[in-house]
Amino acid sequence: MTLEQTQRQYRAVNTIHDIVGAMRAIAAGRIQGAQRALAAARRYEGVVRRGIVSLAGRLETHSFPASEDGPPLLVVLTSEQALCGTFNQDVLALAGRRLEELRSQGPLSLVVVGERGIRHLVSRGITPDAGERAATSLQGLRDLVKRLALMIDGRYAARQIGALHVIYNRYQSVSEQVPTEERILPLDLSRFQAPEPPPATDSYRYLSVPVLMAGLVSEYAFISLYRMAADSYASEQASRLVAMDGATRNTEKMLNELLDLERRERQGQITRQVLDLIGARFVVD
Repeated sequence: MTLEQTQRQYRAVNTIHDIVGAMRAIAAGRIQGAQRALAAARRYEGVVRRGIVSLAGRLETHSFPASEDGPPLLVVLTSEQALCGTFNQDVLALAGRRLEELRSQGPLSLVVVGERGIRHLVSRGITPDAGERAATSLQGLRDLVKRLALMIDGRYAARQIGALHVIYNRYQSVSEQVPTEERILPLDLSRFQAPEPPPATDSYRYLSVPVLMAGLVSEYAFISLYRMAADSYASEQASRLVAMDGATRNTEKMLNELLDLERRERQGQITRQVLDLIGARFVVD
């Protein structure tokens, strides 16, 4: 490799280093926003849960809605963009296992969020019943959940689905994201029973218990779906941060190696020039 070739390669690697560094910084900033959204969703989910707990003891059923007339709906949350490490592979591995289990029990509806996940499943011969583009911003995250909730509400009201399962990456830390499955609908009201009777408070209801419970369940399904989508978004950014951090270290290593190579080639070029001068002097003499 000549000195000019080494310098061109150094400039190319340096450009890549700047790009992955910028992507690392963007991912780090997005994680902070996702963490705030996730914390707010968890707080509101707790508020709705307390409302359900206050009504659960007044219903005779153990789940709400009480029946599962249609096939289950499985929603899988993947990423829209690449360069996020093993984020998609981990969640799709769990989704593949659950697809086999659920399909062995009967019909199944599959909705996949994220073009990366859709293409991966199609390449394996699995065609989703519906697909959605994944969110690439917090504003897009809200819009995505609204579209999913509208679609799920319509199918559930028409009894086209009997249960809602969501598979996503749960955010633990920057270095740990856990592929997780949760069933949102129908609610298992036994999980919502308060360990102790809630304190007596003055409260007023203008709706019957079943109607009020239906509204709370719909709100709980929405905020739970939003919380899972925020978890998935935070996990994606964390995976991308880790991947770009590794890419930054690798490009820095390559830059150092190219600098050493450039010094050796430059020194070799100087040595050849000196030898040429000495050789020419001897020819003249």
